[in-house]
Parts: sequence; structure tokens; C-alpha cells
Amino acid sequence: MRYNDAIRASTRVTTKYRHYGPMYDTVVATLPASPTVLEIGVANGGSLQAWRALLGPDARIIGVDLNPSATALRDEGFEIHVLDSGADASWDRLLDVIGRAVDLLVDDGGHTNVQQILAVRRGIDLVRDGGWIVLEDVHASFMHEFGNPSPFSAAHFVDELNHDLHRGHPRSSVTPRRPALAARITATLVTTSWVGLRVGAWAYDARDELTAGQDASLMDYDHRWDDAGGLRRWADRLPPPVRASLKRSALWIRESRTASGPYRADLGGPGAATPQDAPPD
Repeated sequence: MRYNDAIRASTRVTTKYRHYGPMYDTVVATLPASPTVLEIGVANGGSLQAWRALLGPDARIIGVDLNPSATALRDEGFEIHVLDSGADASWDRLLDVIGRAVDLLVDDGGHTNVQQILAVRRGIDLVRDGGWIVLEDVHASFMHEFGNPSPFSAAHFVDELNHDLHRGHPRSSVTPRRPALAARITATLVTTSWVGLRVGAWAYDARDELTAGQDASLMDYDHRWDDAGGLRRWADRLPPPVRASLKRSALWIRESRTASGPYRADLGGPGAATPQDAPPD
């Protein structure tokens, strides 16, 4: 059974964007047998029913909602907690009750920036290695009714996590901005309005390269320095540390100048994002 089939099979009302289905199918394929799923936002309970149909009777399905009426779903075999996912105290409570036992945490709650950000910042303590955190309806980061666009939106927060994946490379000149999260989030899976974060999926060394073959006769030199002209020949006579510093400065100036055109080429149009959407430095 696929995710969208499980949604269609639910007897309780639920609504999901159809294109979420293939993304969840990818995630589910990585889960262990009889996984633990924690979903923020229960509504009528249709999504919880879908997880039961998809993952089987031995899966542990946990729901969190602000609505006390959701506790009626306990009679159907679901664990229900009446909590506010926008409050740190709620996450403290979930950690006490569940511990680090969740294989898939889905945030489909109120979609506010605070709720979605805390689903990552605090939810990661509940997710065991190899598990996932999924944020649904991330387009709320661009909706006025949620106080967005904002430099402190959930979408910008996720962008920072993506950047940290690259900042964390051993050859990067900078370090991750959110080192604690960067240490556990190892991959992202993204489509429109849906973000999946893989948590501690594998232990890898980003310095570990795979090199093969014997013939390196076609290897050329570093062409990034080509358009420096005479400056390159002059710099070659300088001591190595000075030469390296000069090259970095020259390349930074060149890249700042030449990359601005392609970077800005597709900007604009009705409803386009504006500079105030950019996250603060």
C-alpha cells in the first residue's frame, strides 16, 4: 500500500496534498518494522488511521493536539496527548513520556513559525537515529495570515539547516550556525510545502572520497585563476601564504561580481519575494 492509498482508505475526514504521497512513500521505505509515528495535529483522526493502515497493527501511532476531543481516538488504539506544540513545556512532557523512540515525527499542526521551528528544535530529541522529522504546509512561511513572509519563518529556519549541511563540510571555510542540529541532521528531502529531515541516518566522514583509475594524463590546472592575467604570474613569485591570501581575495571579488548576474536573473514578477524576506546575517 502507498501513502495516498492509505489516506483514501481512512473513514475519518483528512485532507493532504496529493504530491505529499510519493515523498512519504520514500520515507516509509526507510522505516523499521512496526515503527513509532508521532503526528502533531490530529484533527478528525483520518491521518492517524492512514498511518495504521499503512504501517500495520503493531506500529505505535501517537497524536498530539490542542483539542481535548481528540482523546476519543484512544478508543481506536491511538495514544493521544493534549498539548500545545508551540510551548517548550509540551516537548518536555513528550520527552518524559516517549523518550527518544520516534521513527517519524510529522508536524501538521498549527503551521505557525514557532510551532514548526520547535517541531525541529525540540522534536529532534524524540527521534532516534535513522528517523525523520517532516514539516507539512511550509508554504505558511509565505502567507500573510501567519505573519509572513518573515526573516524568522520556518522556511528560513529550514534553509539554514540546509546551508549547515554544506557549512559542515571539512573543506568549508565557515562552521555551521546551528551546530547541535547540524550534528544530527544528515540529509533533507524537499518538495513544495513539504520538508523531510533525516536524523542521524548514517555515520559518514565528509572527507572520505572515492578515487579510482590510473590514467590522470588529462588533468588540467585550476582555471578559476585564468582571468587574473599578469596578476597570476606576479602572484606565483610570492611566498605561499601571501599567494594563497591574494588568490582568495581576488576570487572573492570576481565571484561577487560575476555571479550576481545569474543569481538575480530569475528574480521578479508579480508577487515575487522581496528583500525583507531574507534572513538576518
